[in-house]
Amino acid sequence: MQKFYETFHELVKKRVEKYNAFNVFGEDSIRYDFAFTAVNTYNLTSIDVILEQPMPKTQFINQIQINNQGQGRKNKKPEFDLRIDPKNKLKQGIIAEFAYFRRTAISKNQARPKNHGKILNDMFRLALLKHYTNEENDTLYSDFSKYKCLLVCVTDDEMIDYGIGGRNNTVPIQVDYPSIDSAFLNTLTITSNKQIQPMFKDKLTDLNLIVNAKRVFCKEEASTINLPKWVTWIWEVDYSIIK
Repeated sequence: MQKFYETFHELVKKRVEKYNAFNVFGEDSIRYDFAFTAVNTYNLTSIDVILEQPMPKTQFINQIQINNQGQGRKNKKPEFDLRIDPKNKLKQGIIAEFAYFRRTAISKNQARPKNHGKILNDMFRLALLKHYTNEENDTLYSDFSKYKCLLVCVTDDEMIDYGIGGRNNTVPIQVDYPSIDSAFLNTLTITSNKQIQPMFKDKLTDLNLIVNAKRVFCKEEASTINLPKWVTWIWEVDYSIIK
């Protein structure tokens, strides 16, 4: 899939170059670029792409929260960003989560440990989706164990630098995550750990699963007069069973 990843990156690059800025569009535009690339690469149509689908109810621990208006309680129903089923040239389905980190007009500094925690939370979510085999034959879903589960991150130079070496003795974003277990999580800041939602973390514990992820794509663009350097990172997420 390297050609697909490269084509996606080049499309994001065209978007960045058109606006000559990162803060005039958001994460939804990155999702659209990915979906558009998939449609053209694999001879799909727009209806072959699902955006923001609820997770199967078996893949998280249902949590009750109080309504912000104080009008009783409601269930928290998590969603995942993108799903594309196998079809035509796409032999293996794709499940994807997206992260888009950059300076904004309001804030010139990014919450780096917080963003790292958000990446890990998405990896937890993807590992649970990878584990889903649709044993109940739910017509809304498929056997996601046969899909590629991808975390797609586009970020500017501040997160790149954090990713390379970390700052203030914090754990940097990793090239690979061979085992995101409790020992690894204990090395992170409190801020990072707060981003990992119990509905996913506890479900993985119940299933005796450990998340792992391997970076399968990395393409960095050099800085220009108006733009900082930036990068596309893609990890493929899986899990292992605790024996």
